[in-house]
Amino acid sequence: MTNNQFDLEAALAKLHEEDWLHPDQAALQDMPMEQETAIDKKYQQKSYWIAQFSHLLMNQYQQSNRACARILKQANHQYITRAIARYPTTDFETLTDIQKGLATYAKTQGVKEYG
Repeated sequence: MTNNQFDLEAALAKLHEEDWLHPDQAALQDMPMEQETAIDKKYQQKSYWIAQFSHLLMNQYQQSNRACARILKQANHQYITRAIARYPTTDFETLTDIQKGLATYAKTQGVKEYG
């Protein structure tokens, strides 16, 4: 593994923790609240990232909701359906773009990289 790869499961676990255990608190602890943008708030949601990966897997690789759930290691395919309904458009063009965006965000949250 190279230094620019990261632990997807750890990143999603961190987002899950922020999304479900602390919905009232900002995940970006070191950033003043007035500097948070709509993008920052969206990036804090695990369902946003799941939706982004799922859109590309479905549109570019013709994967089903169930296949997306298996690929993204989600217990239930209905989570994929809800995430896509919540975020109906994709903000990225490739899976690499999503990975870079998530890696950048994960670094700000203290998720360690491999290497």
